[in-house]
Amino acid sequence: MGALLISRSIINSLESSIGLKGVREDDEFMLDIFQDRRRTFRLKRTKYKIVTSAKFYFDFASAEIQLPVFGSLQSEFALTLVQHSSSIEYNEKSRYLMKSLGESPFRLNGVQCFEAFLERGDVIDIGFNRIQFLRPRSHLKISEKQNSTANLLTEEIIKSPLNIMIEGETGTGKTTLAKTIHEESDRSGRFIHLNLSSFAPSLIESELFGHVKGAFTGAITEKRGAILEAHKGTLFLDEIDSLSIELQTKLLLFLDNHEVRSVGGNSTQKADVRLIFASGTKMKQLIEQQKMRKDFYYRLTSGVVVALGNLRENPTQIRELCLDFEKQNLTILCEDLIKYYEQCPWPGNIRHLLSHLNKKKILSLGKKMILDHLDHDLLNDKAEALGFEAHQLKSLEEIKMDYCLNVFMKTDKNFVRAAKLLDVSPNTLKALLANRVKFNKLRDHEVVDINL
Repeated sequence: MGALLISRSIINSLESSIGLKGVREDDEFMLDIFQDRRRTFRLKRTKYKIVTSAKFYFDFASAEIQLPVFGSLQSEFALTLVQHSSSIEYNEKSRYLMKSLGESPFRLNGVQCFEAFLERGDVIDIGFNRIQFLRPRSHLKISEKQNSTANLLTEEIIKSPLNIMIEGETGTGKTTLAKTIHEESDRSGRFIHLNLSSFAPSLIESELFGHVKGAFTGAITEKRGAILEAHKGTLFLDEIDSLSIELQTKLLLFLDNHEVRSVGGNSTQKADVRLIFASGTKMKQLIEQQKMRKDFYYRLTSGVVVALGNLRENPTQIRELCLDFEKQNLTILCEDLIKYYEQCPWPGNIRHLLSHLNKKKILSLGKKMILDHLDHDLLNDKAEALGFEAHQLKSLEEIKMDYCLNVFMKTDKNFVRAAKLLDVSPNTLKALLANRVKFNKLRDHEVVDINL
């Protein structure tokens, strides 16, 4: 017992747990039971008893949870709702207290503990069993853009043969969405994913339509092609914006009659394929740049067009992804870390965020992830997300001074004319240019005598 007292951690101040983090009534906790499936419970009772046993059992009447452990030593714990004595706001001011009823401690976020008020996101380990107190998700609102997307992809559309066009930046989840649509469409065929930008232009036609033996040098066997491989299923054509004008014409013919002619072949075959397209570039820009045929564009967008938003414009989705990561990886992200992530631009979007979280999980010590040196460079990605190089970013004040200098130079360094154009006094203009000199931004040919 003496050795355990060294790591004893008692938090007996209810006030310290009153914030949004405190575990309260109607919150949920997830049991990850040793050699059993996970279960999620809602906190409805004022007291739960947790005991170690030979196997898992939950008694609804007495609110007793039995957790399987090795050995014969029995341990008991109580999870009790403690009410704030001076408040009538029972649910808002009351918090759950976890307490050992014997000589065995529990592990709270990796630290041995006998008693503690719990916070949302806390993880308790008892033997090989884990109890995680989930963060509430009811307050998370889906953005208008997400709502419109969800409304577009109704069950009727998902199960229909309509083609779908998905637009979105890299990492926004276009592939995941395409797979989900296929899985929920009840189509009997396969899901075929073809990234058109990963093939040489000379090989794309063969990858799409297939070829016969001897059709070209290197065609030593017959190839069916992605369209026929996806018969009765779904063909996902990723990076459709990289398709050449010539191949746009050939794919357009298939979209019109659903007939496939292999490269070097003499006959055609019918293919029942549901097509989903994805583009990282807005299609109208490609038409303006004459990189896409107008009739091809209209054919691609004749079904349903879904635009996936980026993370930098949707901090709510960043929070949701962090909470999902917590749940799936049985780890904890401190609130300060999530708030920091909500300010980051994430130029690689969902893929970027999840990759960073996975790296951080591996390099972090313990289950709790905090804001540290691994995160400090994330805000520097703002330049990349906005389409600038880091050295090109300027503050609003610098932009204003640059503009004033430009007007001054265009008026042959005439303070009176420049000030009139800028609608400021000559003295104000002189002060701005003086600050510009202090910023040391003048190029050699822009040296200005501000005392003119």
